[in-house]
Amino acid sequence: MEKEILKVPAIISKVMTMADKGLRLQVDTQELDHSDEARVMSLRGKIGMFVFAEQEVLAEDIKNLPKIELEEGEKAPSGRLRAVLYVYWEKHKVQENFDIFYRKKMEQFIDAIKEKINSQVG
Repeated sequence: MEKEILKVPAIISKVMTMADKGLRLQVDTQELDHSDEARVMSLRGKIGMFVFAEQEVLAEDIKNLPKIELEEGEKAPSGRLRAVLYVYWEKHKVQENFDIFYRKKMEQFIDAIKEKINSQVG
């Protein structure tokens, strides 16, 4: 099975910093034909590699990207955790916006792991 690389003209229109030191990118495409639009929609929520170049990306430009190993149809653990937190948020009718709730829970989890790391160091 040959890997298809999606290439569409786009602009990075917004960059936000995340609590975990990652970045959230907003990418706006130019008008797409129906097949490219369908391909983009089919990729929503999937884990992949983001590549951006100010000129066309060639296959040799990205031949050394690291692989993300997921089984066929497997959801990434981070996506599973987010989905479970969303179900909890809905079920318990949490009053704050889900994105804020999610970030707070993730920070609590990160802090708990850091605390365990620090307690084991000494």
